[in-house]
Amino acid sequence: MTDDQVLDYIAFHYRTRSNSDAKLIRGFARFAELRQPKRSGIDLGDGAAEEVAMELCLSPNTAAIHLSQSRSIVARLPTTVDALEAGEIDYTRTKAMHDYTADLTADQAAEVEKRVLDGGKRENLTRFKHALRRTVIRVDPQGAEQRRQEARSKRDVTKWDKPDGTATLNITLDPHETSAAYQQINTMAMRCKTPGRTLAQRRADVFMDLVLGKETTRPPVTVNVLIPMTTLLGLNQEPGEITGYGPITAEYARELAHDATWRRVITDPTGQVLEVSRRRFASPALKRHIELRDRTCRQPGCTVPADRCQTDHTTTYATGGLTSLDNTSTFCKRHNLMRQRTDWKLDQPTPGTLVFHTPANRKLVTHPQPYEPAPF
Repeated sequence: MTDDQVLDYIAFHYRTRSNSDAKLIRGFARFAELRQPKRSGIDLGDGAAEEVAMELCLSPNTAAIHLSQSRSIVARLPTTVDALEAGEIDYTRTKAMHDYTADLTADQAAEVEKRVLDGGKRENLTRFKHALRRTVIRVDPQGAEQRRQEARSKRDVTKWDKPDGTATLNITLDPHETSAAYQQINTMAMRCKTPGRTLAQRRADVFMDLVLGKETTRPPVTVNVLIPMTTLLGLNQEPGEITGYGPITAEYARELAHDATWRRVITDPTGQVLEVSRRRFASPALKRHIELRDRTCRQPGCTVPADRCQTDHTTTYATGGLTSLDNTSTFCKRHNLMRQRTDWKLDQPTPGTLVFHTPANRKLVTHPQPYEPAPF
């Protein structure tokens, strides 16, 4: 066969396998129906899993999973089974549909099923799962947020000793924390050119250096969170998205936006990006904190009120400066531009403490004007 014929051959048998998977699901579901439990407290009739296990050379536990899962898929997601049988989706997408809708009501699951299948199988399984998660959030926003909070309460670090003489740490965190931690470790590992060590080995070394408190230089990392303006304003529950992770609940998105750096992104009605602002903005919470702390423009001698000033980076964002309490302060437009056009230098060793260096090499340390203490 030619390469073109081989690809047709693979695609045909891949669809054929999906057809067989659908028939197998229907068979498992029917057998579970024929073996109804005769006592309370169980989902399958006694001995049903053992019968299937003996026929297929499986363990009873594995057989029981197949029976229960298949019965649920056929009952709650009939259109998904039809799509699988027609070769329009594969078993991995079918299982994802089942897993992502497991906590929904039958009506909600049917709505998610219709919306997602109407969009096709997507380019890969990850995008299919992203479509599932986004649709689940839209169909059941309150339930999705509640499930997130419950899952978050179970975050943990666990250890597993492996038979090959190594061990594994599993860390469960919020998605934005996981993204930031991995980026930090990976970036540091790529900068650490240890002879004879792979990037994977260097990541493990960096992790241990960080955990044990070894002095290391930490480059700035960014976790991008996309949030519709309507969600940010609390007008609806439209999901946000963490780049590399996928859709998140509206409440989680607003939570992340509370103390972050903002950048405007304009899209067309189909969601394609039209414009990305070159400017970065402090979140309202951070901006409010800095304005109340600084009270006026921080240029010595200037009295322009902080609420009429700009939030300025001490170390510019382009050179790695973060939009944080210890790297931002308020400057009026005139003095913000002055710093950019002259040789004035600025340091901020601690939050709010500014050290000015003039072109004549004079230095002045300034602090925010304190508020009067309460008379009690």
